[in-house]
Amino acid sequence: MMTGNMRSLIAVIIFSAMVFISSTTLRAVAFPFRGFDEGAVVPDVSFKGVKDPGKSLAFAELKGKPFLVVLWGADIPEKAEHSATILAEVERLTPFFKQRDVRLISVNAQGDEAARIDEVLSLSKSSLEVYTDPGQQAYATLGIFVLPTVLLVDKDGKAAAGLGYSRDLQDRLKGAVEIMLGEKTVAQVEAELRPEMAEASDQEKGGRRHYDFGLVMLRRGQIDNAIREFGKAVEIDPKMSEAHLELGCLYLNKKQLPEAEKAINQALAADPGSVRGKACRGELKRLKGQTAEALQELQALVAADPDNYEAFYYLGRVHEDQKQDKEAMTAYKNAYRAALRHSAPVEEKN
Repeated sequence: MMTGNMRSLIAVIIFSAMVFISSTTLRAVAFPFRGFDEGAVVPDVSFKGVKDPGKSLAFAELKGKPFLVVLWGADIPEKAEHSATILAEVERLTPFFKQRDVRLISVNAQGDEAARIDEVLSLSKSSLEVYTDPGQQAYATLGIFVLPTVLLVDKDGKAAAGLGYSRDLQDRLKGAVEIMLGEKTVAQVEAELRPEMAEASDQEKGGRRHYDFGLVMLRRGQIDNAIREFGKAVEIDPKMSEAHLELGCLYLNKKQLPEAEKAINQALAADPGSVRGKACRGELKRLKGQTAEALQELQALVAADPDNYEAFYYLGRVHEDQKQDKEAMTAYKNAYRAALRHSAPVEEKN
C-alpha cells in the first residue's frame, strides 16, 4: 500500500533539483546551507583525518587565509558519483587556487565507510587533503542543504560563496574567488557567466533581479516571499516566461488553481515548448479532476523525455489518486532517478 513517505522524499529531492538547476548565475543558485548566510561568519566545525585519524582540522584554525572545502557523501551510488565529479572539477582548478593561496580541503561529511571514501577519491583522482566527519557535526552546525556542495570562505572566516553542482561549476568557482579577492566585480563575473544579460534592457534586468531573489526565497522554503518576488518580476517584465512558470507551479502547491492556471497559460503562451510548463499543466488538470487529460499529457511527456522528473512525480500522483499503487510507486522511483540524473554533469562532445 502506498504511503506518503516515498512521495514526501521524492518531493524534497525534486524541490532541491528545481532550485539548484533553475539558473546558472552566480547569485541565483541557492545558497546550500541553512546554518548561516552568505557573507556571515562560518560556524566552527572540526574534522578528523582520513589517513591519520589522530589528525584533526577546525575551521577556526584556518582564519587568516581563504579556503575552499568540498563537502560530500558516498552512501548511495548516485551521490558517490556526483561527489567524485565535483572533486574532479575542483582538482582541475588546483593551479588557479594555488596561485591565489586558497587552501583546498575535502570532507566526507557523512562519516562513510573507508571503502566508500577510497572509491570516491580513486574515481575523482583528487589530491586534496581529506578529512571525515564521523559524528556528522557539519550537518547540524552548518545546516547542509544538499551533498555534494562547495563552501568558499574568505580570510576573515566569512562565507564568500556556497555552490552546488552545475554544468558551469568551474566558471562559477573561479568567479566567486575573483570576487572574494577583489579581482573582479559581481557585475563583471555575472556578465561573463551570462553574457546575454549584459545587453539586457533595464526592464529585463529589473525583472531578473526579482526572479533571482525569488529563487533564493524558494530555496529557504519561504514560498509566499518567493511568490511575491516572482510576481514583481512579471510586473516589471511581463514577457519573462520563467517567472510566470514559477508562479504557476507554486500556486499549484498552494492549491490556488485559478491563479495557477492563469500563470501557467501565460508561461506557455510565451514559451509553447516549455516541458516544465506542460508538466505543471498536467498537474493542474489532475487537481481540477481532469484525470484522463492529465494522464495523457504526463505520459506523453515522460515518453518523450525520460529525464523529466516533475512529470514522473505528477504522473505518480495521478496513479495514486486512482489507487494504482504499483504504477504510482514506479513513477515515483523514476522521478527520483531522473532528478539525480538531471543534476549530473553532461560531458561536452567534440
